Amino acid sequence: MAISLNHTIVLTKDKWAAANFLADMVESEAKAFGPFVRVLTGETDIEFQNIEDNVANDRIPTTHLAFLMSEDELDVVLEKLKRHGVQPYQDMFYDEPGVNNLYGGRGCYIHDPVDGHQWEFITAPYSGKPAHQEKGGWKDFVDPTAVDA
Repeated sequence: MAISLNHTIVLTKDKWAAANFLADMVESEAKAFGPFVRVLTGETDIEFQNIEDNVANDRIPTTHLAFLMSEDELDVVLEKLKRHGVQPYQDMFYDEPGVNNLYGGRGCYIHDPVDGHQWEFITAPYSGKPAHQEKGGWKDFVDPTAVDA
């Protein structure tokens, strides 16, 4: 059996608001699941938990999740972002508004309006070398496939 990600927990100040926003973006449903509100994305559950229900942490750390989707699905997401008044950005540094064209597809980054989590929507999986970014730690990247001889 191939190993895959089954679920992850995202801490929030309002699990229903956060789950409903993401569910709207990815055309899924937010459903109660024990102390969580669950959103199914493909075969991975994103489970939202209110910060006060988490005994291990009393603050909301920023979470970054990337969602792979079709070109048509990204068009729907972009329309919904407009409706919610959420600005998409081309880059992970939130410097350039808009949509990027990396790895043979399109993509964008947003801060979710509930807690500021970083959601990324992409139409092509990242593979090979990281995209050349002029800012931050990606400028002088190391090729992870390179082997020292």
